[in-house]
Parts: sequence; C-alpha cells; structure tokens
Amino acid sequence: MEPLEPNISPLPASFPIVPATNPDGGWGAQRAPLPAPPLGLDPAQCGGRLDPLALRTFVVSTLSPEDRRALRERLAPEERARLAAEMAGPEGERLLMVRAGLRLLLGQMLDADPGAVVLDDGPCPHCGRPHDLTASSPAGRRLHFAAVGRGDLIVLAICRFPVGLGLGVPDGPGREAWLRARSPARLAAQRQAVARGRCSPPRDSSVEYVVRFVATAPEYDCVVSVALEVPFRPDNPVFRDPSTD
Repeated sequence: MEPLEPNISPLPASFPIVPATNPDGGWGAQRAPLPAPPLGLDPAQCGGRLDPLALRTFVVSTLSPEDRRALRERLAPEERARLAAEMAGPEGERLLMVRAGLRLLLGQMLDADPGAVVLDDGPCPHCGRPHDLTASSPAGRRLHFAAVGRGDLIVLAICRFPVGLGLGVPDGPGREAWLRARSPARLAAQRQAVARGRCSPPRDSSVEYVVRFVATAPEYDCVVSVALEVPFRPDNPVFRDPSTD
C-alpha cells in the first residue's frame, strides 16, 4: 500500500466552468481515476486537513490482530454490542472494522476523539433513504461522509459537501466492461450525495454534481465512483481536477 497522505493535494485550476451533464461521456470520460491512500491507524499521521475531499481505503484481511483491537477500541462498548448483534460471523467483524475505521478517520478530520463524534447516518426524514450522512464534533464542526466496500476492500469518503460513494462490478474483463460498470456506480454515488431537504423536486441549477472514479487493484474487480453535490459558482469553481501524481 502507498504511504499515508494527509489529504488530497491542492487542486489545479482546470475544472470546466459549466455544470457537468453526463459524467459517463464528454469530459467525464476523459478524467483519470483518483487513487485513495490507505487509512492510517495512528492519528498522529493525519493532520485533519480537508481540501475539500479526503478518500481513504483499507483492506480488512491485512489488519493485524493488534490493529483490529486498536480499531475496536474506537467504538464504545454499547456500539460494539449493537453492531455485533446486527450481524454475526465474518460479515459482523467486517461491519465492526468499517464502523471503527470510519470513526477513526472522522476523528482525525474533525480533530476530536473518535468516540465523541456524533454520526447522523439514519434514514432521511424527507424520503426515508440513507443519504447525506453527516458527522459532528463536540466543538460543533460538521462534515459529510460515505462508505462503500466489496469483500476486503473498504473505501471511505469525508467531504465538506454532501458526498456519495457507489460501487459497480464489471461484467467481464477489459476496459469496455470497466466503463460499463461506471454507470451504476455513478448513479449510486449521486443518490447518496443528494443533500437532505433537496431529495424531492424541484431541483435547480445552483447545484453541480462533480464525479470522480477511484482506482482499485484488479483483484478487487470493482469500480468505485465518488460524487459531490457542490454549489455552482461560475466565477469561482469550488472543485477542480485532482492531482493524480
């Protein structure tokens, strides 16, 4: 795995000053995948900066017993018990690791104890769907988050704006199958990224969806899409092309 990076680096000023239309065609088809650095289990490795999106990955099976214990300690006993009761066996262990890793990353980004972060990841009061998930620190800072996974691979997103992650599985080998898998991944990510209160018509042009695709190793056989719902400001674009260095 690559060494931990504290955040996605500052972004060059090449993002087109028009709302995106179809991210699976036109300019969206030309963007390089955005790789996500691995989650660091040592909070001292992360400065908590956000610019405006941070992505992290981790692979559950590569965690040592010590790392697993350290992650579990990020969860309060009652949260561990509730999650363990929801799902037993390997899937239950995976659920615990995802939740603990999410808390660790949110604590790093919010400069707060992971156990003190308040997660609002319940169904939307307007439509009943789980979207625009948020986390708040005791100091009142608030961020948006999303998580998605396939097998051992977990991808987490933390953002200053509503963010969603979607996952698509190619229907065969080769680039064409990979491109076909981007559409369901993008649609799932956009459904998650809709801000609460904006989940029913009418929509307006004051919001722009920005879509990126996360590179995954071939053994994970999946495409991950990241979608942000950001204010559209033609005079000062909020989000530009990320560096792929």
